[in-house]
Order: sequence, then C-alpha cells, then structure tokens
Amino acid sequence: MDIKTLKTFVKVARLKNFSAAAKELHSVQPTVSRHISDLESELQTKLFDRTTHQVELTASGERLLPEALKIIENDHRVKATIAQTVMEGEHELRIGYLATACAFFLPKLLKGFLEANPGSSARLYEMTPADQANALQESKVDIIFTRESIPLERGAYESTLIYTDSLVAVLPATHHLATRKSICLTELSQERMHLFHRNEWLDVYEQIVACCHDQGFTPNVAGNPMNMRHLVTSVASGLGISIAPNCIQSIMDEQCVCVPVEQIKINIPLLAYYRRNSAGKLVKPFIHHCTDQREMVQNLI
Repeated sequence: MDIKTLKTFVKVARLKNFSAAAKELHSVQPTVSRHISDLESELQTKLFDRTTHQVELTASGERLLPEALKIIENDHRVKATIAQTVMEGEHELRIGYLATACAFFLPKLLKGFLEANPGSSARLYEMTPADQANALQESKVDIIFTRESIPLERGAYESTLIYTDSLVAVLPATHHLATRKSICLTELSQERMHLFHRNEWLDVYEQIVACCHDQGFTPNVAGNPMNMRHLVTSVASGLGISIAPNCIQSIMDEQCVCVPVEQIKINIPLLAYYRRNSAGKLVKPFIHHCTDQREMVQNLI
C-alpha cells in the first residue's frame, strides 16, 4: 500500500469516476483501474461498487477513505518539514519548469533577479506537469512554472500569471501556406495533424478539435507527439502540420514556420505556483520580480 496508490484511491472516491480521476492525476484510466485493483487485492476487500456512469464507495471504502487522507497528509507533512529544515537560512531558489514554455524568458528573468540579489543562487529542474505538482507538494522545489491548473491543497498555495500564450499553425517552411500572415482553419482540413497527446494536454486537445468541428470538419490526427521537440521534428520532416503554442518558435529553425489561425482564439496562460508560507527567503522576492517583469516576458513571445 504505497502513497501513489492511496492518492489514486482518494481521487476516485472524490470524483466518483475513473476517467475524471485519471485526467486530474495526469494518467490514463487503465492505470487508475490497475491501482485500485491492486489495492483491493492487497486489502482483500472490494472498495468500490461500479455502475455505468459512476462509482460509489463500499463500506470498506468508506472506512479506508479518512485513514488514507491521514496517511497522505502525514507523508506531505514529514517531507515538507524535512525539506524546509534543510533549506532554512539558504539563499537558493529551486525552480521546476516546462522546457519550451519557459526557454525563451526564464534565462533573462532569472539572471536579472540573481544580479539584483548578490549571494543568491538557483537550481533549475525540467519537469512534466505531473512531476511539478508532486515536487511542489513535497517541497522538492520552491516554485513551478506550469500551464496546468494543478490540484493543490486549497489555501496552502498561491499562483501568479507569468504570460499568456496563443495557438498557431506550425507548418513546414516549404508549405504553400507558410508565407501567409494568417490562415483560415478550413485550409487545414485536409492536412495530417500532429497534436499533443490528449492524455498530456486534454483540455487544449479537445478545444482544438471543437474548433475544427465548428468549421465543419474533423481533424485528421496522424500523430501525438509527447513534447514540443518531437512535434517540431515531425513537422520539419514533412509528416504533417500542427497547432501548438506560439512559444514553440523558441526551439524552431528555418525548416518550420508559425502562422496565426483566424478561427482559433484560445489563450494559454503560464503560471508560477508556490507555497503560501514557504520557508524559502527568496520565494516572495522572486515572485515580485516576476510580476514586475510580466510585460517584458509577454513582449518576448
């Protein structure tokens, strides 16, 4: 009975739906089902009654839920206490970030802060959204830069907007639409599209598909790259086109271009999350620095 399995159990118990729990856990339904099945086997009892539309806790599940919450809370408390003890008095920022979403601004932003605060230092950790949430809760990092609206204990964490991105068409430089200032979404109806895997970015994936449906067609999704470099390589290789955040330009070369799509008006915010009562002495000053430099960051994109 490990912490990860108990977190899965609590999420299913609260949402009463395996698919919804998988989405919030940044996982997939078969994995969630397997965790619950393993827990039931270990405890030798059924924890959920499953119906077509939702699941309900059994008597055993009702007894386990408060105990699972106590175990998880204690796990977070112990890890946070030890981590904060280690960092007390240290002038170091630990930042978890998304690679491409931060590559174009983070070096300049962080360098400016460190120069204004002599004696300070920082560590950077490239992470997935799921890793970021866990790292922040366990005090492995002080701040995370993420696109996700991540599930965190209400009142214990705060967030601030860093910048707002938009979606663009990513085309091979040789594409017949590559020189246009903007394009109509219907002009992409016959294209092979490479969209980020829906398990990694479900909300945006579904919004893109909905925009296509509004224009009278279903996108021909030919691939689901797991990261932006994979996406750029696929497009540059002539395997199709994509719709992706504009910040992808920071890792592109002359083989690809970005073109605005007139019918897609989807805003994608990047947020900085941090613990409200963080023991890190540099956290609040750095957040103030991010706020002061927000216009600069927005102009870089």
